[in-house]
Amino acid sequence: MSGLYSAFRQNGGPTQHPAMPTAVTADVLEIGFVFAFAILAFCFALIVPGYRGIARFYFVCRVVVSLFIGSAIFLGVLGQEWEYHEIETRTYYKAFTPTEIHAKVGVKIGLGSVNITLLGTPVNQTVGHVGNQTFYETINYNERFHWAWRQGRIGFGPYAGIINREYRAAQFRGAPLPILWVAEYFTLDGELIRWGRSYRTAGWFTNMVLWTAVPAWLIANILSAVVLFYAGWMFLITGGLMLVGNIIWASIKWGSQPLVIPFEDGHIEPHYGPSFYLVLAGGIISCLWGIMIVCADLWWPQFIADFFDNDVLKDYDQYYHKDDEEDDEQDVEKRPSSHHRGGVQKRAHRSTVIGRALRRTERRKPRPDSSRVQAVDGGHRNEGFDGVAEVHAGNGFGSDNNQPTYENAGDVAAQEGEGVYENEAYNRRETSAL
Repeated sequence: MSGLYSAFRQNGGPTQHPAMPTAVTADVLEIGFVFAFAILAFCFALIVPGYRGIARFYFVCRVVVSLFIGSAIFLGVLGQEWEYHEIETRTYYKAFTPTEIHAKVGVKIGLGSVNITLLGTPVNQTVGHVGNQTFYETINYNERFHWAWRQGRIGFGPYAGIINREYRAAQFRGAPLPILWVAEYFTLDGELIRWGRSYRTAGWFTNMVLWTAVPAWLIANILSAVVLFYAGWMFLITGGLMLVGNIIWASIKWGSQPLVIPFEDGHIEPHYGPSFYLVLAGGIISCLWGIMIVCADLWWPQFIADFFDNDVLKDYDQYYHKDDEEDDEQDVEKRPSSHHRGGVQKRAHRSTVIGRALRRTERRKPRPDSSRVQAVDGGHRNEGFDGVAEVHAGNGFGSDNNQPTYENAGDVAAQEGEGVYENEAYNRRETSAL
């Protein structure tokens, strides 16, 4: 058994593998969010066959627009290409060496950091000679320097900014000269040369505004299944916050000196990159989407309700307890005009008016068992009981010839000589002069 555990080992020590440093090829966090939204899109795609006809098209439109706006926000916050530029040039590889290399130098500026890449063309190049021996290296570097979110003191001490301290650490570990040359421009902070401060300030406020857009986007998606009018306004707010982020990034600049980094065969001058335009497109689409929802809810309420598969009256119940018609009419007059209501409020108002009209019609219908007094052939018919008391016109009660007859009635006859009788069916008293 000892031979099994000692295989492929030297001097009885643990297995060791040589270091294989490789350049960073992608931002893991950014790629993670890309996969997250791709998984959401795939899950919604599985639901699409459950819809039929035009409802399937409506569902796809809702999902695509909402996921695009959300992905634009998150990739804007985490993206590293708000500004970028890349050139191919000849440059010195290491400090204090005369050897030049041919490589691509790229700069990608994000909200909280700057990414500097150095890729040789070709990747394996000669980097020096010692006597008759030639040294080759793989030139493929990717370094990131952060400035989020503290400016710090001037210099490179322990109280300096994060990017200054990381720059000094890169010098100690022997980073290639082109990377240090580019990073140094972001450590300067004096007179009108304050590019690092400019990008740090712009990135701070843009980052805050975009993170504020995240809950607005979530609330807008929730309201799109409840109240479409307010959902449209929340999409407008979301798009407005995204556009404000673009404005902040483009406007906050310290000094009038543009950032231009010279090299042998060109110069690096960063310009707006994919992250900037992604947030810009997401903000414009979100604003247009919100305007469409608000306008459709005002003028085409049935269409927008069908588009979002929303039954606007399923959770809208109102109960009115009115005693008479006049109170209902006064209540309607006090309500705001229907010209200022959204589609949901208009349909709910019409439904309640129709409901009240139907209830009034029901109240006006005569009931077969109700007690009513109707004039019949000069007399009175009481439907509350079977007996009929006939009173001849021109004659009063109390005379011997014209006494009312009571049959199967719960009436109490008046005393003799009085012109008064009581009808228990109505609880009513009538007096007639003789």
